[in-house]
Amino acid sequence: MTFKFDMGQNVEYKPVGGKVGLFQVIRQMPEEFQAFDRKYRIKGSDEGFERSVLECDLSPANEASSYASVPPTLQFVGRR
Repeated sequence: MTFKFDMGQNVEYKPVGGKVGLFQVIRQMPEEFQAFDRKYRIKGSDEGFERSVLECDLSPANEASSYASVPPTLQFVGRR
């Protein structure tokens, strides 16, 4: 299998409970044994972290002006 998206390419991704946003492919993850789909690391321009997503959840990007900024997800901070 080959990767559908290249590093540096802009893609559309819809986080759970969010709107479709513009993200950039940071890296293509190594193939996993008997994996259902390829994985990518993507990053939004307004986010300070990367997301790990499946290829089937991504689409080629349209013009950047049509995207709303995607709010960062909430991160659980536990007690120590």
